[in-house]
Amino acid sequence: MPTIETLSERPKPVAPTTLGCEVLARFEREPDTLVIPVVDGDRPVGLVERTAFLEKIAARFDHALYDLRPITFAMDAEPAVVEAGVRIDAFCDIMLKGGPAALLRGFIVTRNGAYSGVGTAATLLQAVNTRQREQNEQLAEQAAILSDTRAQAIAAARAKSQFLAIMSHELRTPMNGVLAVAELLRRQPLTATAQAHVQTIVDSSETLLRILQDAVDLSKAEAGELELASTPTALRALMDDIQSMWEPRASQDGVTLLVGYEGDTELAAVIDGVRLKQVFNNLIGNALKFARNGVVEAGLKAWVEGDGIRMEARVRDDGPGVDVDRVDSIFEPFVHGSGPDGAGLGLSICRQVIDRMGGRIWAENNKGRGATFAFDLTAPRAAVEAEVQSNVADLASFDLTAAPHILIVDDNATNRVVAQALCEMFGCSSELAEDGLEALQAVQESRYDLVLMDIKMPRMDGVQATQAIRALPAPVGRVPIVALTANADPEDAKHYLSIGMAAVVEKPIKPERLRMAMNAALAVAQDVENEDASGRSAA
Repeated sequence: MPTIETLSERPKPVAPTTLGCEVLARFEREPDTLVIPVVDGDRPVGLVERTAFLEKIAARFDHALYDLRPITFAMDAEPAVVEAGVRIDAFCDIMLKGGPAALLRGFIVTRNGAYSGVGTAATLLQAVNTRQREQNEQLAEQAAILSDTRAQAIAAARAKSQFLAIMSHELRTPMNGVLAVAELLRRQPLTATAQAHVQTIVDSSETLLRILQDAVDLSKAEAGELELASTPTALRALMDDIQSMWEPRASQDGVTLLVGYEGDTELAAVIDGVRLKQVFNNLIGNALKFARNGVVEAGLKAWVEGDGIRMEARVRDDGPGVDVDRVDSIFEPFVHGSGPDGAGLGLSICRQVIDRMGGRIWAENNKGRGATFAFDLTAPRAAVEAEVQSNVADLASFDLTAAPHILIVDDNATNRVVAQALCEMFGCSSELAEDGLEALQAVQESRYDLVLMDIKMPRMDGVQATQAIRALPAPVGRVPIVALTANADPEDAKHYLSIGMAAVVEKPIKPERLRMAMNAALAVAQDVENEDASGRSAA
């Protein structure tokens, strides 16, 4: 197993006397720098983590508090420190025992006590995935000799996949607090500078979440567990969704985004629309990084070919293009193009998805400037039926009823505070419960217009609590329940809806998505109540 030194980076350290404003300026100049070490001579004395530092700066009056003070006032004076010769697996075990917060803080690497480099959660994820891939390759080579090697490889890959899935879920809890509080800050009357700092917090947090999800998807793919849920998908509507999602981001980055569809507007294919959007999202997000103040074109051409639909997709940017020696390897994990690309996972996920769909994906430099990422697919032809609303993204928007009373159920204190703050922002009153048993008791003792229900909780989880509430007589048993969870995969969401939940909102919670789900759930409940009243009147 490699040592921790192999995955450490060596950013230029700052002295303890460096002013806070200088560190802030450096973070703004270096958007991909996550941590900055503070070193006295050659001895590390602290660590400045981007998100934590920007949160301090963004708080009220704290810009003035830290700007002209030495960075020692804002640094983590007790960061994790590890010697360069320590094995990666041993260090991962130590960090995981410290909880998700320890991973988010980053760590300092030393050699004989002197500063040698730094590491972050992303580098640990990279090491875990790299090690997993190496183990899978070694086990595959031994398959011809040992009859049970394949079973061992699958078991090892699945164990790694489960590890990453658990770590992703655990990290989403603190990130939910960071993103939600940042969203609340953004709605305050802050200065333009403070608003920019808050946006940086949001962008950095969302980047970390994307890295986590990419790592989970990649590990599933390598374990043979990347599942596709093929359903009739309207291709024109899919491209419209992609345009709606990315236009605001492109405008913010000063990029002209052109999304096009060429083909019969009624064409539909039996394909996993969610995964196909994921491929487009990764390619467009990658293109925007290299086309600052330029142009990105994303297009899909589709036509009938026999009993199937032939699709050709292209995402083109006018950036610097792809290094010639990396064109053939750019879809490998942790390989970057001409510049930074997150953890180097996004393009690898694209290849895994397209390969599973039986298609082909490639990259090529344009004549002149920029690069084009392309993929071709063939899928069965289908007729699209009227869509059934299955999640918050599809729900229509209604006005909230007058001051609804909400029960918030979550075993995590930070999540309860965040949900309560959002309810207050929506003009709702609320009460709290820490698990499903408390929620079951609460709905029988008091009247609530809606329940916001976490899924993973001790004693009684959200699924069990929902089933128990639905077993109660009306009207208590019909109180609308909205799931708030980090487990919001399509299959999970379908299960939650099937047991009587009204909608599913993924953590980290976005206020608009939560409000939309609450609006729809309350509106449906009101319609049911009106129908009951009409029935009683007729009788």
